[in-house]
Amino acid sequence: MAEIMSESEMKSLVDALGKIVGPQNVLDRATGRKKFIGDQSWLTYVHAHFNKPLSVQDAVATPHTTEEVAAIVRLANERNIPVTPIGGASGVQGAADATKGGIMLNLYEMKKIRNLDKKSLTITVEPGYNVKQFEIDLNAQGLSFTHYPASAEWASVGGCLAARGSGVLSTKYGNIQDHVLSCEVVTPTGEIMHLPRVPKHGAGPELTQLQIGAEGIFGVITACTLKLRNVPAKRAFNAFHFENLSNGIEAGRLIMTTGLRPAVMRLYDEYAATHSLERAVQAGLTGVTKVLMFDGDHPSLVDAEAAIAYDICKKLGGKELGAKIGETWWEKRYVFYHPPYAPELPQMWCTMDVVADFAHIENVYNKVTYAMKHALDPKWGLHLKTHFSHWYDWGSMIYPRWGVPVGPNDLDEAVKLHNKIIHDATMAAHEAGAVINDHHGVGLRLAPYMKVELGEAGMKFLGGLKKGVDPKNIMCPGKMGL
Repeated sequence: MAEIMSESEMKSLVDALGKIVGPQNVLDRATGRKKFIGDQSWLTYVHAHFNKPLSVQDAVATPHTTEEVAAIVRLANERNIPVTPIGGASGVQGAADATKGGIMLNLYEMKKIRNLDKKSLTITVEPGYNVKQFEIDLNAQGLSFTHYPASAEWASVGGCLAARGSGVLSTKYGNIQDHVLSCEVVTPTGEIMHLPRVPKHGAGPELTQLQIGAEGIFGVITACTLKLRNVPAKRAFNAFHFENLSNGIEAGRLIMTTGLRPAVMRLYDEYAATHSLERAVQAGLTGVTKVLMFDGDHPSLVDAEAAIAYDICKKLGGKELGAKIGETWWEKRYVFYHPPYAPELPQMWCTMDVVADFAHIENVYNKVTYAMKHALDPKWGLHLKTHFSHWYDWGSMIYPRWGVPVGPNDLDEAVKLHNKIIHDATMAAHEAGAVINDHHGVGLRLAPYMKVELGEAGMKFLGGLKKGVDPKNIMCPGKMGL
């Protein structure tokens, strides 16, 4: 795989891509790197700041059809050139960075709705559709995607699938893999593959799910069929204060294991409640806080579910704080990703999301937060805000957001500090019984830990799949720890 492309080779590539998608839809190396620096991870930003970009594509091609994508991938095979797909570039792990050069495949202009089935409540859509606009357009017809990631303003539908993402309504409606019925995929050899129309079938393994979370290594998703829901007839909010985190976790466990399904259940530890949630809701929060929201098409059922959940919280010492906190959080749920809430250089920052079953999750919280707090010399002033934002009927996850007010003014030293926190937290999570990521994907940040998660046999199996479908290692080479 060539990693250094000469000027003449680059111009030849640009010309060849122009014949496929039109010259107006191709950027050369210089322009392409300025316009597309990569995703929204701290790693991307800090490397770009020091003029050592992680994303070093030689050309950016913007296709508008599946056939154009397939032709680009075939060209890449002919020339032994890497291909890195990019959508809304909202990821935070570095997955969309074209670290090996070659072609960056900009899918953001592939955003047609191919079919809307109001009887089955499904929709077939192309990968570049912006998630926020997608929801707005569906709401106008009384429908909802129910996938509300914090990155909705920037994220593309295809990017959500590629990173196996989640949204604030996941506790009821599931992560993105639970929304997907089928996919159209351009394989790494440039063939167009139409996967089974629905996931519940006995026609062999579930190949659609193999693409979800693969971050492009097995091909390019060019369309997907997704489940929809009606816009709910009612939403019921509430919030509870708990004396300790253990009781808040136990309330969540009982809610989930007894068949209740809140659309939102977010449990903030004391520091996150008083330094993050409080900034948005301004309700005088003093400690561990749980925000709940139930929704649905049948108001009486919403009320019944909510009442049972509230009773569970109260039996565990939860003090009812009222609907206003939840309603305000809902209205402001995206403000945390904009100034003055969102971090910017010279700060250092990262979110880590690790997931475990109920038997391990509290110990995971204790071990991971301890590891993060003790990873650096106190002089760096690391702060940590942790909440539990996604719940399952078998467990939950922690979402620690750490920051350093001012990082080192040296790239190598800054990355070394960053990597020390990630290493200590990831290993602590693994040793405490967690899976190293819940919904942010792998990217560059966690690639070194895939072997820790999958083991030798798992990596051999993953590598065998990769080699079998991508013999020339065209698609996203070096990603997923391969």
